[in-house]
Amino acid sequence: MDSENNLLDTDLLFNLSVWEEAWKNRPRSPKYKKKSAPFNTEEAFERWARDYHAQSFTEEGKQRSERIMGWIENQGVEFAGLSILDIGAASGIFTIPFAEKGASVTAVEPYELLVSLMKETIPSSLKSNIEIIKERFEEISIQDKGWEKKYDFAFASMCPAMSDWETIEQAIKCARKYVYISTMAGQREHTLMDELKHVLGISTSYKAGDMGYIQQLLYLKGYSYTMIITREINSFEIPLEEVIEKLPEWLNTYELPTDEDSLRLAEKYIRDTYKDSTVTFSRGARFGKILIQLEQPNMKKVQAKHTR
Repeated sequence: MDSENNLLDTDLLFNLSVWEEAWKNRPRSPKYKKKSAPFNTEEAFERWARDYHAQSFTEEGKQRSERIMGWIENQGVEFAGLSILDIGAASGIFTIPFAEKGASVTAVEPYELLVSLMKETIPSSLKSNIEIIKERFEEISIQDKGWEKKYDFAFASMCPAMSDWETIEQAIKCARKYVYISTMAGQREHTLMDELKHVLGISTSYKAGDMGYIQQLLYLKGYSYTMIITREINSFEIPLEEVIEKLPEWLNTYELPTDEDSLRLAEKYIRDTYKDSTVTFSRGARFGKILIQLEQPNMKKVQAKHTR
């Protein structure tokens, strides 16, 4: 009986159709719906976009980009002279440093605000190295644009478009040498939201993130890749009134109830618990980063960096 169960488990683990179906039916976090969200979604997005842009170009934000690019370089990738398709480029957090390293970059970003922030940030000396396409990647016909195997490297960092396998394969079809995808590899962590779950008597289902599915599908489809999982947690101290203002948005994001009674109970808990007018919490998640090798999919010899 045990051998039959083991055989069944093995069949499931290595059955491509099972994983394709699991990918389609996996639990997903709901997206904001303008009619039902308990806050103005357009204002929330604009606030997020400006905050994300500001944080991305701080020294800490630049160091994060450098760490990711350094990991890619450690796999044998040299950015100088590469043609790169940056999918979901946001305000240029990777587009600009790619160009600084000598790559020519096509940045795909559908949102006008993020595009305008990117244009404001690109140094004049790099503008000839960067082309901006204001479209949704998942709605682009790569055949019509002539993008099939056009780019050396297709890059998608935390891009919502990569939530459909068809879009991932479209990104792969654009590249000749490499494809990079990063996404969630575990449940979001937010210590304040964990406190409020207990206050509201809510238990939410575990969401493992998309990376496990992506990794297994790539393996079963015969791709060669290198992968790393990181856990990135940041601490915050935010004025109490600002937290109260963002409460409906945060509760919605973490799939907690946002009815009047729940909001009132959550606000009371925060005011009673954090009486010094500052709320402290930690927030983050585990993230998966995967580099697919399309050309010469073997281990690269990387020269050690010597310091004097």
